[in-house]
Amino acid sequence: MKNAAVFAFIAASLTLNVTLPARSATGMEAMQYYVGTWSCTGGIIGKQPFHFTLRYAVNGGILRSWLSSNGYVQSGSLTYDSKNDRYINAAVANDGTWFVAYATISGTAESSIDHVTSEGKLGRLVIVRTSNTRFASTGYPAVSDGKAFSKAICRKS
Repeated sequence: MKNAAVFAFIAASLTLNVTLPARSATGMEAMQYYVGTWSCTGGIIGKQPFHFTLRYAVNGGILRSWLSSNGYVQSGSLTYDSKNDRYINAAVANDGTWFVAYATISGTAESSIDHVTSEGKLGRLVIVRTSNTRFASTGYPAVSDGKAFSKAICRKS
């Protein structure tokens, strides 16, 4: 989850009351928000932040993501599980790490909890859509941990 939380879905655990059109959408319609290219800055708290690019596209009901930064590449896929009312997210990276996570949406916040990871550690990520062109993320090293280890901000290019 360490690399996944830092790179995959980037957000901050902010409590904001922002009304966004995408929030009224359900299922994969809610994920249209991400389609496009995002410029991001963030990383492990206490270390030098770095810049990275996220690209998203929807094809056949699957949100595909590509993250790249200084030779690190991660590719992910997310879809909606209507039977269980949650999103399923899976990603692999060129350093051999991977994860499968379940995510839910409440208001402007998305909460993702690891189901299984290559590192054997289960963490969580909170993404907050702060506007139609910006989101923030906070990664936690364990599902029940209250102390964040990563933060990032992304802006639509």
